[in-house]
Amino acid sequence: MAKNREASQFNSLVNVNDTTGQVGIANSVGINTTTPQGNYALYVQGTANVTGAINSQTDVQVNGTSVLSSAQNDAVALAIALG
Repeated sequence: MAKNREASQFNSLVNVNDTTGQVGIANSVGINTTTPQGNYALYVQGTANVTGAINSQTDVQVNGTSVLSSAQNDAVALAIALG
């Protein structure tokens, strides 16, 4: 059975900007889990697909390890190995 809640019960957790439609949620958000772990704004349990532009302000972590840093370190190691 679903646990229904009144919207007023979420007022301290959810902030909606009426002008832009942006929604802010306090603490962290869990996807496929009701108990987000660690100190992450977004915690995904399971497989995720991330698309979009990657820049210096964007990072993706898998099990706490930066995918971007790992890829860059692997590329440097490969370049050194190939001479």
